Amino acid sequence: MAEKIIDRIAADRIAAMKARDAERKQTLDYILGELQKAEKAPSAKGDTATPVLKAYVKSLKDFIAQHGEQRPVEAARYQKEIDILMDYLPRQLSDEEVRTEISAIMAAGVATKGLVMAELKKRHGAALDGRRAADIAGEMAEG
Repeated sequence: MAEKIIDRIAADRIAAMKARDAERKQTLDYILGELQKAEKAPSAKGDTATPVLKAYVKSLKDFIAQHGEQRPVEAARYQKEIDILMDYLPRQLSDEEVRTEISAIMAAGVATKGLVMAELKKRHGAALDGRRAADIAGEMAEG
């Protein structure tokens, strides 16, 4: 069985502590706490780690996009956190890969954006950035 993300993060946190990498340890401490909270939630089922990681990375990216120019020190720190956490997320499909998949699904006779998105999620799950894929699907449906 594949190693759980939370176990990898816990092991990497210990390694960061031993290496005296305070920045990495701090990031992993925070996300480990968030993951443990999510696992204990009554509604938790299946993979809780990926959605928690994605949500946190998204919040960091949003901060950088909105306040990066006014607060460059925080933006740089958040970018380092993003870089650390991306190691624990599944590789995301590129825009070109998403376009290829959408073309194949549309060629198979699926025409509506909602059904295309459902098929993409079924095929690729966590490797799909749903918002980006929806934008691409919308562009392709129009053109």
